[in-house]
Amino acid sequence: MSRRRRRSVGQALVEFSLVAPIFFFLIFAILDFGRYVYYVQVLNNAAREGARYAIVHGWQGLPPSGPPGPGTSSPDPTGNNVKAVVRNYLVGVIGQTTGSLTINVCWQPKNGVGAACSGDNSRGSPVDVTVDYSFRSVIPIVPIPPINVQGASTLVINN
Repeated sequence: MSRRRRRSVGQALVEFSLVAPIFFFLIFAILDFGRYVYYVQVLNNAAREGARYAIVHGWQGLPPSGPPGPGTSSPDPTGNNVKAVVRNYLVGVIGQTTGSLTINVCWQPKNGVGAACSGDNSRGSPVDVTVDYSFRSVIPIVPIPPINVQGASTLVINN
């Protein structure tokens, strides 16, 4: 009886050793895909909140943010306040301080007339906020190259 029991224990160990790598790979893949979806949502939300800040703080906002309109001035002509708002909304994104994250704020000209990013912060001008992130997998076995994830939002200044 004990000899038969030892064989079944050995058989279970062999079966587990064959199935375990596949099982753990699937678990890691599901977790990594969940992280990817989470990062996409966080980047889109951060870009939307940054664009919202930019349209509320147009040339009549306090404090105004962005390139000044004709005859006005702006304490933040490069949009650093908008970038700070975007960074505040990047909750849980790994690598914010490294080069894997870039935030671009672009004030487009009214009615699309003029060069890209040559607009100002006057009423009716569109603002584009994009957040690019280099997503890296945490699966230790498979060397997956970084995936570029982007969040973007375009809104029109109403203040």
